[in-house]
Amino acid sequence: MSSKSLSFRFTALFAGIFIAGSLLLAVTTYAFLANSFHRDDYEEIHSRLLEFWAIYETGKIELIRKDLTLERLVMEDRLYMLRIAGRRNNTLYLYVPAHWSEYNPSLLETIPVIREEEFIQLPSANDRSILEISSLKLPDGNILQIGISTKRRQEVLRRFRRTFMYVFLPLAVLALLGGFLFSSRSLKPVRHLIEFTRGIIDTGRMNVRVPSRESGDELDELVGLFNRMLAKIDSLITGMRQSLDNVAHDLRTPMTHLRAKAELALQGRGKISAYQEALASCMEESERLLHMLSNLMDISEAETGVMKLDRNTIDLSSLIADMVELYGYSAEDKGITIARDSGESIPIFADLNRIRQVVANLLDNAIKYTPVGGVLTVSAGLQGKEAVVTIRDTGPGIPPQDLPHIWDRLYRGDQSRSQPGLGLGLGLVRAIVQAHGGQVGVESKPGHGASFVVRLPL
Repeated sequence: MSSKSLSFRFTALFAGIFIAGSLLLAVTTYAFLANSFHRDDYEEIHSRLLEFWAIYETGKIELIRKDLTLERLVMEDRLYMLRIAGRRNNTLYLYVPAHWSEYNPSLLETIPVIREEEFIQLPSANDRSILEISSLKLPDGNILQIGISTKRRQEVLRRFRRTFMYVFLPLAVLALLGGFLFSSRSLKPVRHLIEFTRGIIDTGRMNVRVPSRESGDELDELVGLFNRMLAKIDSLITGMRQSLDNVAHDLRTPMTHLRAKAELALQGRGKISAYQEALASCMEESERLLHMLSNLMDISEAETGVMKLDRNTIDLSSLIADMVELYGYSAEDKGITIARDSGESIPIFADLNRIRQVVANLLDNAIKYTPVGGVLTVSAGLQGKEAVVTIRDTGPGIPPQDLPHIWDRLYRGDQSRSQPGLGLGLGLVRAIVQAHGGQVGVESKPGHGASFVVRLPL
């Protein structure tokens, strides 16, 4: 397992947190025990001082000696030193347990008596224990001193440290093992995703999906998002292939015409009329190509949010009237009637030329697919804070399988392949409308025509 792998980091993090928590708990417990023992010893010393102060006041040193003799017979576990010093710090009476030979109480005669709330510490000659001594002034001016060795509490704390080390080492191993198992189990879906992605890269198959564990957790959500991304990429690649096929198909015709006209002109053997006719045909075909490329660029700019809009306040009703009049001649030649709802003025803040393109493409599309004798209905009005334009035709309608794709660039359904066009009109319409912050939709049933609705913010 590499030190840079996520599994190693998770294992180290899990074990580190567990070990740090165990150490913190141990240190806290150790400090609590040490403080408790320390406080108990001090309370014991203070209690003994008051006890022997009362005994001394009753019977002086002799009564203290008798009490100590009796106490040694009853209790053996609580051992302490007792010293009574004169006013010059000379020892008048000294009691030290027999096995406390490592302490030298005679040194107390060289240490000035400090305040009662402070302690004198005598180090041991054999180990690291300390004899802690507290003093209390007696009524006759002598000094009563009681001392307790720290050996007992140091031994308990040493056993605690030893026991903790015996327990901590297996716990550390268990923490590492638990961290490894936890990281391995948690990252198993991620590893599966990595292997799956590597397989997609190696094989190029975008139609496969990662199996979901149906656990409902974040990793399962990641798998779902990954599958959705794969579906989106697969859809985009399929669309690109179809678009390239359509572009190649649509470019083949004008390029063939250009080549044919050029060859015909070369065979004209100096006839100016043949050259002029060939050049005119070449101009028409190049114009068609430029128009297609321009529409593709406009759609791309609008979809990426970089289309430049020359916004001004325009009257949507007047614009629609002009476009209906312009396309009225084409409709009249085909025997189609255009009915327009002459509503009130609808001022909007938009790019005049771009909105003209929207209305023109929708009208051209409706006239193209409406049969002879059909009717187009164009209406405009206000709904809340939006201007709504509706263009309804009486054509054959749009097949349900084509409805989701009619806005895709270069998409042409089976019905539209027999009609002239590049499949860019509706894609450009949607791109321009969305660039203005609006929406465009369509409702259609086969055999009952289609109704396109454009919504633009005021």
